[in-house]
Amino acid sequence: MKLLSWNVQWGRGMDGRVDIARILRTIHQLGDFDVICLQEVAVNFSGLPGSQGEDQVAQLSAGLPGYTAIYGIATDVPDGQGGRSLFGNAIFSRLPVGQVWRHLLPWSAEPDTPSMQRVLVEAVVTTAIGPLRVMTTHLEYYSQRQREIQIDAIRRLHREAYAMSQ
Repeated sequence: MKLLSWNVQWGRGMDGRVDIARILRTIHQLGDFDVICLQEVAVNFSGLPGSQGEDQVAQLSAGLPGYTAIYGIATDVPDGQGGRSLFGNAIFSRLPVGQVWRHLLPWSAEPDTPSMQRVLVEAVVTTAIGPLRVMTTHLEYYSQRQREIQIDAIRRLHREAYAMSQ
């Protein structure tokens, strides 16, 4: 199985341009992946630098035919025009997808530290050797304390999943 995990930062390149087509070209150039985990995928989020409010899940899905798209929303806020701006992580799988979970990770208050809600997206895919759990997340960047709390939550989720499989 070939898996790619990439923080695409809402498609923004080093040049500051948001270009999902460029992300897709790079994915295809890197290889032929069975599962692709992407962090920081936005939908209708024109407030992000360089963004025009693209539906990046739809764009990525169109550029990855044959893949099942699973989107986990961490941030869901009004866009100021009657709609919603969404931000989260995605798994794209061309392997058969079974159960899917979306877990909001702990978000402890730290008034002096910038932070945002984080999500863990989990899916069970069917491989040649049996079912496999695939998880993707993006831990808090600015706060080590919050990262540690989030890691503890992921460990708990793993223990629970393991116990359920016995």
